[in-house]
Amino acid sequence: MRAGVLTVGITPSHPAPLAGFTARRGDFTRIDTPLEANLAAFADRDGQPVVLGSVDTLFVGPSVRTAIAEAAGLPARRLVLVATHTHNAPSLAPEIPRLGPYDPAYGDMVVQRIGEAVRRLIARPGPALSVGHARRHAPFNVNRRRPAWVLDYSALRHERRLRFGKVIAMAPHRDGTVDPTLRCIVLRDAASAVRAVIWSFPCHANRYPRPDHVSADFPGLVRDRLRAVFGEACAVLYLPGLAGSAIPDIPFAAPRSLRDLVGRMLPFNPVLPSFTLESYRAWGEALSQVALACAGTAGAVNGGAAVTHRSARSPRVFVGDGAGGCPDIALDFVRLDFGETCGVVAMTGEMVGEWSPILQPLLPEGWIATGYLAGPSLYVPTDRLVREGGYEADRFRQVFGLPGGFVAGLVPIVRRSLDDLSRVDTGFAATPDWAERPPSAPCEAPDAPWKA
Repeated sequence: MRAGVLTVGITPSHPAPLAGFTARRGDFTRIDTPLEANLAAFADRDGQPVVLGSVDTLFVGPSVRTAIAEAAGLPARRLVLVATHTHNAPSLAPEIPRLGPYDPAYGDMVVQRIGEAVRRLIARPGPALSVGHARRHAPFNVNRRRPAWVLDYSALRHERRLRFGKVIAMAPHRDGTVDPTLRCIVLRDAASAVRAVIWSFPCHANRYPRPDHVSADFPGLVRDRLRAVFGEACAVLYLPGLAGSAIPDIPFAAPRSLRDLVGRMLPFNPVLPSFTLESYRAWGEALSQVALACAGTAGAVNGGAAVTHRSARSPRVFVGDGAGGCPDIALDFVRLDFGETCGVVAMTGEMVGEWSPILQPLLPEGWIATGYLAGPSLYVPTDRLVREGGYEADRFRQVFGLPGGFVAGLVPIVRRSLDDLSRVDTGFAATPDWAERPPSAPCEAPDAPWKA
């Protein structure tokens, strides 16, 4: 297998808004860590180029993906870009302005730099590389969908109205579904030097302690630790996995303000815990040590691996109601196989952690499943989560500007779309007859409960 790797700096050079939180206003005030796009270019079995990339941003929207593909001179389906989902970088998804205004000058810079890098990579074959994979237990994430009795204090204060009931609150849920597994794929050259590390840990990069600073969040921290061992030229591609409902499990710290203290003491008011910069760094260092151990044990076991590239498109999973031009949304799937031992399956959307017990058994041990593939931005809940409600199932729609709703039968749709990847070698799969269900159709298969 031949592969070329490259790291591209995409740190903003001028003040710009950050994407990730609707309440954040204004431009960033400081750059704490650089932002990067890490790229790996392969030739598939037919000798055609395919590029896997990890980009430090919240989402890579459809328009930016198209612009990068055009700048690179590569068909868009052969450009497999995955967002690290840091909430401390400027937007690369103008389609969702409520999560952070898009800065055209910054977007143009990123398009040009990644496009030029891809052109350089595909212009010449990379060196022959071997591939290996490993996985390690990493108990550093927690589910954030807690069933709880909640009193709406905002409605009580501003509307003088009592709203009380059992809902899915955004707070740590230690009995919830979470996959505490760190996975990695390591590419080594003929001298056994590590040229690239592709790693995944299902966890939201949304808890950086300085919300108005630019940062790659924990993916950047782990990246620095890996390069300290494997060299600055090592490309480090972080894939967030099925992270839509998982957050960092950072040790609790005392409230940092009177407002935090009051929020903690109010009854029927579950909240996300506060923590200090020191506890965040300690958490990130512990995660980094597991990533180092994982990469170190991923020996070169497949030097003659051939790369297979497949893509497919699901039928619609979300039906827009037509307001504001909201379209129906399907999911795109891409599969890269590095021989028969390991690979990557990437999907558009924020796939929640509850997909882990459904999808991971469908893939061999050495494969990484991840959401956040460049394309339409939305959460992708399972059928059970749609019934339960909560931010990842319905409340996100207002923030993302998506009036409409999910179709029934999400689990069989996604399962069968993954199955299409084993049959479709080029292009997106045509929509099969089984897939078009009205939103009121019954769910064919319940998603199984699972706790790691």
